[in-house]
Amino acid sequence: MTQKSTEQDKHLYEEFARFFERPSRDRLRDLLKNNIGELPGCDFKRELPPYPKFSKHLLGFANSGGGVIILGVSQNEDNSLEPTGLEKLVDKAEITGNVRKFIPDILLPQIHILDFSYDATEYNAIKGKKFQVVMIPDDPKHIPFVSKSDGDGVRAQAIYVRRGTSTEESAYEELQAMLNRRLETRYSSSRELNLQTHIEQLKILYNQIDRYSTALGFFNLGEALTSAVFGKRVANPAYPKEDFESFIVKMIAQKKKRIEDELDLHRA
Repeated sequence: MTQKSTEQDKHLYEEFARFFERPSRDRLRDLLKNNIGELPGCDFKRELPPYPKFSKHLLGFANSGGGVIILGVSQNEDNSLEPTGLEKLVDKAEITGNVRKFIPDILLPQIHILDFSYDATEYNAIKGKKFQVVMIPDDPKHIPFVSKSDGDGVRAQAIYVRRGTSTEESAYEELQAMLNRRLETRYSSSRELNLQTHIEQLKILYNQIDRYSTALGFFNLGEALTSAVFGKRVANPAYPKEDFESFIVKMIAQKKKRIEDELDLHRA
């Protein structure tokens, strides 16, 4: 391989890396124009595959450091790529709903589908054409991702990886590599609780304490008589100063602040 071709390959890989980091119409156009070809982290499909097989590819990328599937590009007999475009853009909710059967719940929300249309462009090969880009994340804290169900081309409880430019069932060594990556994150799923579970448990705890004392529960005779005669409810001093609703409101405010901080960090 000549130095010129090596530098060209390096440029193409860098171009793909930039697109993966921040996808845009211009960067997709450049990828298609330069005919980067299939890479371990990038796959091209003429159209959306049947959902079981498509799910298999999603799992393979997720277990192999993440990647991109670009829909609307066909591969010729000489392995060159042709941006043929899609007849129509498939609704994202439809795609998500159909792969849900096979994709673990913790992975599915992280997969993003982007639509690109080129009504006007200086690159005539894609003019008037539509493409969809599926972004699969790298989430080493939760690998390996296991198929949930059987289907045409995918097997329940199987672990898939990208091997070169194809998706295959994981070999023992590949599974070991995934587990080592997960261990390196020092993340323990045993400590992970669903947010709803936390809230429900907190609600149960709050319900164990009466917010208002009954007359029989008072130590102050005057308060007890007042409550008994006039029906006045007196706050239970043992009840938390911050009630359940106030706590939830505070948590919402903190979560919103966290999101704003994350957005500011990405803008910097």
